[in-house]
Amino acid sequence: MTSKAKRIVLITCAVIAFVSFSGWSQQSKITPAQARLGERLFRDVRFSAPQGDLPAKCADCHLFDEDPQGLRPFADFFNRSWISYRPQSPQRFELRNSPGLFDVARQPRLHYDGEFTTLEDLVTGTFTGRPMGWLPNEQEQALTQLQTVVRQDPAYRAQFKTAYGIELDKLNRSEVAHHVARAVADFMRTLNSKMTSPYDQFVQINGLATKPDRNESPTMFAQRLLTRVSELEATKTLKLPNGFTATALQGMKLFYSAGNCVTCHAPPLFTDFSYHNLGISQVEYDQVFGAGAFASLTIPSASETQRPAERFRQFPTSGKPGAVDLGHWNFIDLPTSPLRRVNESDDQLLARMVGAVKTPGLRHLAYTYPYMHNGAYTTLEDTVKELQRLSEMARAGQVRAADQELLKIRIDEQEISLFVAFLNTLNENLKARSGVQNP
Repeated sequence: MTSKAKRIVLITCAVIAFVSFSGWSQQSKITPAQARLGERLFRDVRFSAPQGDLPAKCADCHLFDEDPQGLRPFADFFNRSWISYRPQSPQRFELRNSPGLFDVARQPRLHYDGEFTTLEDLVTGTFTGRPMGWLPNEQEQALTQLQTVVRQDPAYRAQFKTAYGIELDKLNRSEVAHHVARAVADFMRTLNSKMTSPYDQFVQINGLATKPDRNESPTMFAQRLLTRVSELEATKTLKLPNGFTATALQGMKLFYSAGNCVTCHAPPLFTDFSYHNLGISQVEYDQVFGAGAFASLTIPSASETQRPAERFRQFPTSGKPGAVDLGHWNFIDLPTSPLRRVNESDDQLLARMVGAVKTPGLRHLAYTYPYMHNGAYTTLEDTVKELQRLSEMARAGQVRAADQELLKIRIDEQEISLFVAFLNTLNENLKARSGVQNP
């Protein structure tokens, strides 16, 4: 392994270890009163802009058991969630697909593009932004409305006093906003996978490792796990629990070896918390403007534009040539990013981030369709097939700024069903949590 590769492995392992520890330690400090308060704020429609035509709350895009179509891990069913229409900002859809919220507190950055570094910042940005119907120049109005709603509600005043020992009437607007964000963030910190999926049961009953050891790369972990599985198979002592079939076992072996999936989707959450360009934004842009349009799109260098850039945080439409979603390109912190390679310039790093989005976790996929950050793929089979196609395009040099890991994905058509069988073992029984609004 080269020194550069070792550095990347160490950084990835350190991030996973830190985030896992900090996420769980924060959750352990949250009281039931704090979680109940945060959940109530999460479900309150009164914080949305009155000028919009669609009253909104956090729970509109992040459903649990409110929808007759079925259970969701705090996600919705849309490709892109609906937002209030405003004549000054005539849009009906959010930029991206709304992800589920389980395990969100264990992510070092939030949103597919890494816009926010804390849950509190994400909550504030949501309550004062387009998801709630507010325009960019209406942040002050949004904060005033937030303060008015909670201070005039006797129940909120009592709940904040019980949960955090504070009196809302004695706080200024900024302080009220801070505590509202804290409460909602604390509620979100309680939303975690219970690690009871068929895969988790398979790992447990066979005494297998649940995650990479400190400083162990995902691929090294995969080799260790597969070696142990082979040993158990040789002695006919490998056990398959309910929901984990022989087909799923084949899929797991591919996932941890030839498919190159584990490199970015490391257990226990099956993500590396990093950003990769798989060509999805390119596909979406070319579908609107024609093959090769994304490849020839002019994208400014680090010194030529201020980021985030408005036109590079939009989904492409025929009336807006040049408008596209460049993902983490907008928010990567060039001086401090751990994604920088040795001797890599700002322009080189920024060019690699074109179209890069955060690696999603793979748990609860049965409940989070449609897939990918633009919600363009309705089934797991379609999604895996598209990754197979894009990997072939990347090897042919046809994906702009393709992530190097994309080139290594090699999946045969007949193997797709095996992958899907394994991915379905990462689903927990959400019905057991139905009716429990604060899991």
